[in-house]
This record gives sequence, C-alpha cells and structure tokens, in this order.
Amino acid sequence: MSEQSKEPVTPEDAAPQAAEVAAPPTEAQAADGAEQERAPDDGATRPPALVTALAVAALVAALAAALWFGVGWARAAFVDGARADARDSALDAARQAAINMTSMNIDDVPGSLALARSSMTGAILESAEKNRAQSEQMATQAGVGMSAKVLGAALTELTGERDHATALVVLQVTETKPDRAPSDYRYTWSLSMAKDGEVWKAEQVASLSQPVLLSGPGPQDQPGAQDQPGADQPGQPAPTEPAQEGNR
Repeated sequence: MSEQSKEPVTPEDAAPQAAEVAAPPTEAQAADGAEQERAPDDGATRPPALVTALAVAALVAALAAALWFGVGWARAAFVDGARADARDSALDAARQAAINMTSMNIDDVPGSLALARSSMTGAILESAEKNRAQSEQMATQAGVGMSAKVLGAALTELTGERDHATALVVLQVTETKPDRAPSDYRYTWSLSMAKDGEVWKAEQVASLSQPVLLSGPGPQDQPGAQDQPGADQPGQPAPTEPAQEGNR
C-alpha cells in the first residue's frame, strides 16, 4: 500500500489555523453559552417551591397533632382524672363500710351500731334506725365481739354521673367470745354505693355466699351451742343491724 502524499505546511500556513482554534468566542457565542449555563437555574427554582409546600403541610400536621394531643391531655386531666378519683373514693368507702358493718365491740354495743349506721344511706339506714333498740338487744344477748379486715376489693360498676357504684368486697371476720376460741370467717359481699352529699355510703348490701369458716372451732364445735339461748348458728356472727340479716 502506498502512503498518501501530504502537503507540507509551513509555519505561516499553520498560524491562521491555530488562530482559528484559539480564537475567543464572539459575544453572541458567549451569550448563548451563558443562557445554556443559566438554563438549569430555571429548573432549580422549582424545588424551593416544593420544599415550601412540604413545610406548610408539616406545620399543619404538627398543629393538628398538637390539638389532638392537647384535647387528649385535657380529657385525661379533667374527665378521666375525675372518673378515676370517683372510682377510688367509692372503693375506699365500700371497704370502710364493710368493715364498719362487721365490727362489734361488746363493751360498747350502741357505739358499734352507730359506727355501722354511719356508713349507710337510703332504705338500709332507715331500717337500721327503726330497729335500733332491737339490734342493741340482740347484739348484747349474743355477746360476740367482731373485728374485720379486707382481703380484697374491686369496683365493678360506676355510673356516668359518678354518683352510684357497685363494689365487691371480701372480708375476714374474726368472732370472739369469752368462753370459746376465736373463729375466722370469710365473707363475700356486694355493696351498692351512693353519694350522700360528698360522702360515699352503702345503700344496699348483699351476700354472694355463706360465710366460710377459715380457722377456729366455729359455733358447731361448742358442746350444746345450738341449744343455748341466744347462741349464734354456724358461720353466723352476732348481728350488727336487722337490715343486715340475710346479707351474711
């Protein structure tokens, strides 16, 4: 293969060619280049608008969340808090009422019955007041001292108005009598509680089961106990109020 002949180029001929290569751009070319360089800036102005929209949306969401949680906090503080306070007060009163109604100081029968009445309201209180003399006589004749402690308690109902409630109370009641060893019984009561002014009191008491002997001889173990006048029946401590009979 023969090489193609090349024409020699003198320095004088190469100078114009180099000048053409190195010649600076004209004003029109510079303007076109500037426009091309600025072209991306038109697109770059769009993201800030999008960012602004997202920021506004985030602010609205934050305000909505603050409002939601603010309302929730207010509800928890004023509505749920008030209901929780009512539940605690009603349950505490039910515990105390059950203890008062199963306590008897044989040396102060009238005082013990008055203590029981202090935890009552409504029909049960009216009955206790009406039969006060009979209750004192029965308790004195039985001669059984009683003390109680709460084994467990729970509120099972609270009305929307927070003025009526129902509580379940389990008690350990200890009977004492001079001529016998102490006997412990378990009572399970349902107490209907009502607000009397600002104080919760029992307006109804119902026994959910017969008293259960936990320890001690019990009345049946005493010779001739059921034949003695005024002797209490097995698992039946001395009455504190006629209104409570049948609720043990």
